[in-house]
Amino acid sequence: MLIRAGTLVESLGRIHRPGHLRMERELITEIGSSLSPRPGEEVLDLPEITLAPGWINLHAHLELGSLHGALTPGKDFPFWLKQILTRLPSLTSEVRRQSIQRSAQEALCAGTTSIVSITSDIPAMAGLTSTASRVWWALEFMDVQNQPEVSAIVDRAMAWLSRNPANAWHLALSPHAPYTASPKLYQEILTSSSAHKLPFTTHLAESPEETCLLAGKETSFRDILPKDLLRKDFGNSKSPIDWCKHNQALPKGAILAHVNELQPSDLPYLKEHRATVVHCPTSHEWFGRKSFPFEILKENEIPVCIGTDSPASSPNFQLDLRQEIRLFRERHSNVSLHEAWEMISTAPARALGCESRLGTLQTGSWADWVGWRIPTTHDPIPLILQGIDPAEISCVGGKITVHEKI
Repeated sequence: MLIRAGTLVESLGRIHRPGHLRMERELITEIGSSLSPRPGEEVLDLPEITLAPGWINLHAHLELGSLHGALTPGKDFPFWLKQILTRLPSLTSEVRRQSIQRSAQEALCAGTTSIVSITSDIPAMAGLTSTASRVWWALEFMDVQNQPEVSAIVDRAMAWLSRNPANAWHLALSPHAPYTASPKLYQEILTSSSAHKLPFTTHLAESPEETCLLAGKETSFRDILPKDLLRKDFGNSKSPIDWCKHNQALPKGAILAHVNELQPSDLPYLKEHRATVVHCPTSHEWFGRKSFPFEILKENEIPVCIGTDSPASSPNFQLDLRQEIRLFRERHSNVSLHEAWEMISTAPARALGCESRLGTLQTGSWADWVGWRIPTTHDPIPLILQGIDPAEISCVGGKITVHEKI
C-alpha cells in the first residue's frame, strides 16, 4: 500500500515534502517524496496530512482506567494505595478489560501507538481480542503474601501471545516495587527477563515513604503491609536505588518508573546499568511531589522518557503525551520541543531495544504512524506537540484507523 501525504517526519531533521510511505503488512518498505504506485497497488492520498512516528508511552496502567476521578490526591502515597486496595473487589477482570480497550483507544487518538502497560491482573488478558495500540504487557509480580510461579506464568503468557499473532502485542516483566517484591523475586524476574530477552521495568524511588521504609525508619507503609511480613532487607539502604545495588536487583537496561527520590551516590549505579527513567508529569503533580531531578539525570547522561502513569492518579485520562510534555516543559523550560519529541519517540524505542523498529519512519520499521492535520509548510514538531486536536488517522502494525470527528 502507498500512502501519499503532504509531509512525512522520518525523524528529527529528516522531513519529506511531499511525504510518501509504502508499507507491506506490518512493515514500512520504502519512504520518499516521489514514490509511484505499482500496478494494482492500493493508494491512499492525504495531501493535507503530516505523517509522523507514533509515540511510545513507557509507563501506563491501562487496566485502572475505571478509577479515573475516584481517588483523593495527596502527598501520602500509602494512603493512595489504601484507596486502591479498598476498590480491588470492584475491579473485576471484565472491568479491567474494558478499561484497557478504552484507554488504549484514547491514547491512540492522542498520537501514542505503543504502550508499556503494567498488568497486575494477568487473567484479565485472557479475554482480550485486540487493542487499538501496540502493547507491551508488563506482567507485574509481588510476593508480599505468597510466592508467584514466575517461570510458569511467563510461559503461559508467551503461549497466549502465540495464539494471538494478529495483534501487535509483546511481553515485559515487572517486579512491582522494593516494598512489595523481595530481593529473591527481583532476581528471579531478572533471570527470566534475560533468558527470554524481555524488557524489565519496575516502580522505584517513587515516594519519601518508600525511602524511609527501606532505610528502616517509621513510615505509613507499615499500615498497608502485612504485620507479620519478615523482610531482612528493610533498614539497610540509604535509598531505593541503593537497595537495588545491594540486592543485585536490576539488569542492564532496566526501565525505572518515577525515580523521584534520588541521591548523588545513586547516579554511578544508574549509569553503569544503562537504566532509563520514566517521568510522569501529571501524576507527579497530582501527588504534590518535590521537583523531579531531571537536570542531574541529564547531566549524568541517564535517559529520561515521558509516561502517563495511571488514570487513577492523574487528570490525564486520555493518556495524552502532549499534555505530559506541556506540563514537563512548564517545570523544565530549558527543554526544547525537539528534545521533548525524542523523549516520547527515539529514547523509549532504545529503552525497549526497538530503535530500528519504532520512533522513526524508515525502511524496515514497523508501520506505526500517526497522521496530523496541521499546516504542511511549517516545522511539524512544535505544531504537533502544542496541538490539542486528536489525530486524523493512525496505523499500528499496518492496520489503519481513521479517527472520526463529530
